[in-house]
Amino acid sequence: MTPDETSAWQRLCPRPMAQVDPLPAIARHLERPATARRLAVADADRTPPDDVLADLRELGVAAVYDPDSATAVHVNALNAVAARHSGSLAITLGVNALALLPLCITGTPEQRERAGAVLRGGGAAAMLLTELEHGSNLARTDTRVDPDADGYRLTGEKQLINGGSRHDLLVTLARLGDSDRFGLFLAERDDTVTALPPWRTLPATAADISGVRFAGTPAQPIGAPGDGLTILQLTLALSRGGIGSLASGAASGALAQAVRYARERDVYGQPIVHLGAIAEHLARAAALDVLVAATAVKATFLINALGPAAAYAAAVAKYACCELAEQAVSEGRAVLGSRALVEEFGYAARVRDVLLYGVFDGTRHILLDQLQWRLERFAAGADRSGDGYQVLAEAYSRPPQPLARIARLRLRPYAPTPAARAATLASRTDRPAVVALGTLLTRLVDLVAAARRCGRWAADQAWRFAAAAVLAEAEALLAAVELIDPGCRAVAGLPGRASAEDEAALGYALGWRGAELVTRVEVLAADLRADGGAALAPDRSDHDDLVAAFAGELPPARAALRHWLTTPLTRGPNRDGPGHDGSDRDGSDRDGVVTDAPTRASTAGDRLGAGTR
Repeated sequence: MTPDETSAWQRLCPRPMAQVDPLPAIARHLERPATARRLAVADADRTPPDDVLADLRELGVAAVYDPDSATAVHVNALNAVAARHSGSLAITLGVNALALLPLCITGTPEQRERAGAVLRGGGAAAMLLTELEHGSNLARTDTRVDPDADGYRLTGEKQLINGGSRHDLLVTLARLGDSDRFGLFLAERDDTVTALPPWRTLPATAADISGVRFAGTPAQPIGAPGDGLTILQLTLALSRGGIGSLASGAASGALAQAVRYARERDVYGQPIVHLGAIAEHLARAAALDVLVAATAVKATFLINALGPAAAYAAAVAKYACCELAEQAVSEGRAVLGSRALVEEFGYAARVRDVLLYGVFDGTRHILLDQLQWRLERFAAGADRSGDGYQVLAEAYSRPPQPLARIARLRLRPYAPTPAARAATLASRTDRPAVVALGTLLTRLVDLVAAARRCGRWAADQAWRFAAAAVLAEAEALLAAVELIDPGCRAVAGLPGRASAEDEAALGYALGWRGAELVTRVEVLAADLRADGGAALAPDRSDHDDLVAAFAGELPPARAALRHWLTTPLTRGPNRDGPGHDGSDRDGSDRDGVVTDAPTRASTAGDRLGAGTR
C-alpha cells in the first residue's frame, strides 16, 4: 500500500492490521465519504460527532479501551486511524484509554469491571487533572478529597477537560484534605457533579473540552490514596506513546489529502504535482510521515512489551511525533495554498487539529525536560546495556498484551545509548548517512559532556532543551532506519522489506533532516565556544563531510518519490486496502511489507524505476 492509500502507522506496523480487530472495520467506516461529511458537520457545528461514535460502538470500539481487554497496540492503532480523519473524533475516543490507564496500573478487578460495564453500555471516561490557576503544576492542585463514613468525597473544580460535560467515569487527581499528598479517585457523574460550559478551542472544535465542578461527589481511591502522583507518572509513561500515534494519523491524513489535491489540481495545463516546488513539499511531507509513524510504532511495541520501562521511547514519541507532524501538515498547507485556510476545502481542520497533540499529556517543555535528563545520563556514560536490539526485536515480535498486565510490570528502563544503536545499524547497511547519524549522535553527547564540565549545562535550560530536541529528532531517524532500511530491518527482527515508497521517504528524511541536525549541533557547539568553552568544544573541520554524507541520499530519494507522485494510481478490487485479504496491489502483504524480497537489496529508486543512487 502507498502513502495515499493508507497511513504510515499501518504500513510500518510489524503486525498485520487484519489481526488487530476491530480496527480494519473501523478504518473502512471512517474512509466512507458519508462518514467524512458527518465529521465535518460536527466540527462546523462545534458538537460532538455522536452519530459516528454510535456507529463505532456498534463496530466494537469499546473493547479497544476496556481495561480488561485493552492493549497498547489496539489503543494506538485506533489513535492513528481516527486522527487520520478527525482530531475531534480521535481525542474523544482516545481520552477513554488515558483515563482508564490508572485502573490498569493499580485498580481493583471490581473497578475495572465497573468501568468496562459503563463502556459497553455506551458510556465514556475522562481524566481530570488540569485546574486553570495551576496549569501543568499538578502539585498545586486545589481540588480536594475528604473521607466520610462511606468512603471519600470530592470537592473542587477542574477545567479544560476532554469529555468534561458528557463523560460518565471521572478519574480525578485530588489533594487529600489539607495535606501535601495526592490521590487519583474514580467518580461517576451524578447530581453532585456540575458540567461547566465548553471552551471554544482552536483545534478539535467538535470535542467536548469543558469543566467539572464537584460538590461532595462520592469517589473511590485508585490504588493507595496518597500515591496519586506516582500512579500518574506511570500513566503518562504509557499514554505519551499514544499521543505519538495521534500525531502519526494527523501527518498521514495531511499527506494523503495534499497528494490527492496536487494530482487533481490543474491550473497551468497539467496537475500541479508536476511542478518542482509542489513535488518537493510533498516529498518532505512523505519523509516526515514515515519519521512520525516509525517513532510512534516503535514506542507502541516497546510499551506493549515493557510497560512503563519504555518511558524514554514514549517521551521521544510524544515530543518528536508532535513536532514533526506539525511540520508535515505545514508542507501540505504549502501545496494547497489559500485553500488550506478555507473551511469548506477540509484542510483547515488539519491545520488546527495537529496543534493540539503537542500540549496533550504534557507540553513540549515538560517533555524536553524529561529528555534532557536522559541526554545528560548518556553524556555521563551511565548506560551499560549495549545497543538494546535483542529487546527491540523481541518487542516487535510480541503479540498485543493486555494493558492490565503490562502496566504493572516494573522492569529496568529501556534506554540504550543512541550512538551504540547507530553503530550497529551502520554495520548492516551501506548507507553513509547511517554512519553519519552515529557520528552526529556521538558529537551531541560529547558536546553535552563539555557543557556539563564548563557549567553551561546546569545554568542554561534553553541550551539543554535545544540539545534534547536534536536527540529526539535523531531518535526518529533511528526508528525509521530500523523499520524501513532493508538491511537494518533484520537487526530489529523484522522480515522482508518496506514498500518502495517508504524506502524513498526514508532516504529523503535522512538527507534532509540529517543535514539539518548537523547544522543544529554545530550551532550548539558555536554557542558553547562563544561562551568560553572553546577548549571543551573545539571547532570541527568535517562539518561539510557530514552534511554531504546525509545529502547524498536526496537525489535518488527525490527521483523515486516524484516517480510515485506522478504515476497514476491504479487500484484493484481490494479498494478498502488491507483487512480484506491482507495483500495489496503490488503483491505484498502485511500492509506493504514484502515477504519474498530479493536477496540483494536494491535502492528505492531501482524499485520505482527512478534510477539508482
